[in-house]
Amino acid sequence: MFNRSTALLTVLFAISFGSRMVSATPLVSPSASVQSPQSALFAQNRLIRKDGGPDQLMKQLNLTSQQQQQLTAIRQKYQGQMEQLREQLRKNQAELRTMMDGTTPANTITAKHDQIIGLRQQLDKLRFQSMLESREVLNPDQRKQFAQIMNQRRAKIRSRMGDRLPPDLDTQP
Repeated sequence: MFNRSTALLTVLFAISFGSRMVSATPLVSPSASVQSPQSALFAQNRLIRKDGGPDQLMKQLNLTSQQQQQLTAIRQKYQGQMEQLREQLRKNQAELRTMMDGTTPANTITAKHDQIIGLRQQLDKLRFQSMLESREVLNPDQRKQFAQIMNQRRAKIRSRMGDRLPPDLDTQP
């Protein structure tokens, strides 16, 4: 439960402050008519952007210019590393899908899957570090207000997406 809550907070914080996110792509063929968690996350990101994105959130939280600068610096600090990991993750996920469709031996597929798990863990650690640093910039009242705003946005997302929402995003922290 802790991991799920932590992941949710990290996702919401990263999206809210402008980072992009990549979710795991399920091991289904590309022709399957199931919406992937990745598609749902991109849809969620579009919904949040309609709510004004990070600039609107900063206004709602009534951040000082110093706090805004600190959060921007934190986002920039992690952005390059996270993008590299996301690209590696996408590449490895595509390779895994190709392996699953072909005649690749099971041990090779398992090794690729383990590599993907490692990349996800690295990305999660960076997101968490970014979230912790960002959290320190907010005062206790802003943290409470941020949680309320995120709860409202999650409710909007759930109402618009219904059953298509990935399970990790449908849990309350």
